[in-house]
Amino acid sequence: MQATVTRPGPWAHRHVTAGGTRFHVVLAGPEAPLASAVPSPTSPAARNPETAAPAGHPVLLLHGFPECWWTWRHVIPALADAGHRVIAVDLRGFGGSDRPPSGYDLVTLARDVAAVVRALGHDHAIIVGAGLGGQVGWTLASLEPELTVGLVPIGAPHPLAVRSLPMRTVMGSTVQHLFFNVPLLPERSLRTTAGVERLLRSWAAPATRPLVTEGAEYYAALLARPGAAHSALESTRRSTLTRAEVQALNRPTTVPVLSVQGEFDPVQPARAHARDTHHVVGVLQQVTIRGVGHFPQEEAPERLVDVLLPFLTELATPARHDEPRPSARGQRSGARRRTSFIRPPGGIARRRSARTPRSGEHGRGTPSSRAQ
Repeated sequence: MQATVTRPGPWAHRHVTAGGTRFHVVLAGPEAPLASAVPSPTSPAARNPETAAPAGHPVLLLHGFPECWWTWRHVIPALADAGHRVIAVDLRGFGGSDRPPSGYDLVTLARDVAAVVRALGHDHAIIVGAGLGGQVGWTLASLEPELTVGLVPIGAPHPLAVRSLPMRTVMGSTVQHLFFNVPLLPERSLRTTAGVERLLRSWAAPATRPLVTEGAEYYAALLARPGAAHSALESTRRSTLTRAEVQALNRPTTVPVLSVQGEFDPVQPARAHARDTHHVVGVLQQVTIRGVGHFPQEEAPERLVDVLLPFLTELATPARHDEPRPSARGQRSGARRRTSFIRPPGGIARRRSARTPRSGEHGRGTPSSRAQ
């Protein structure tokens, strides 16, 4: 199989050196989104003008395992047509980026992303991350909240939330995790289209498996290059967090968060997503996309874009960006979370939460809910 990273499309490919590592990035959309930009007639912004971008924060897309920037192929044009500057990055060890022998912990990966953002001339970005990319996003938001305007983890509950669950080692894809830690065999499997296809199918919803496996041959071709499969497995094989990771992730997330999960995601349990409330100060929206598994960006890209655009537009308004963010001190002194559930048509369930200080209260608040 011939591995060609730079696939053509409505985007541009670049290589950026940041922190001594070379990263492959894909760029789309206007350099500086403006309210006067005219979206294409078929774009989501044209169908719903309220979701058009009034101002610009770059939107950084981070893929998960075992994929690369190509997992966003359906999302990139839609966000760009809506007026957003879109940057899809191959994490170290994946796609067209360098494959160094070390540096696959979440702190280093987050530092990589921050360096790429700055190397491209930006001082802030909205982070949208799927799977591993979402875990990196959580870490980046804790390490550099001033760089992170907002966070959208997809199929990626807070890493500490996952590890706080009882019996977490026997949930989800435990057999696969054990297989990933067997020497040599996982690498051999990931170098073949059949092996990647089996993995993708096992993490997708039954009805959407053909959509997810469309990219299996491409991912396998990239993973078949020398050292690529081993590098991609480095983060997946890690079962514990380092002291630096725990220290970073223990800092409450102060940026706005839109957490997205697939209804049939077999990798991350819903209970872990529910525990995101313990790690976020301020606004937390939790959305479940019906009928999909671990890859909403490939299983239902249009529905994912419909979820993303209002959140991106809200963050793009200068008034929202200028508002002071809640402090971690406010969370630890006690907070009450007001929660509402919204179930609009289209197979999407929304949960929106916001923390407000509650005098005389100690510890975390108890969410209240209202069905609509």
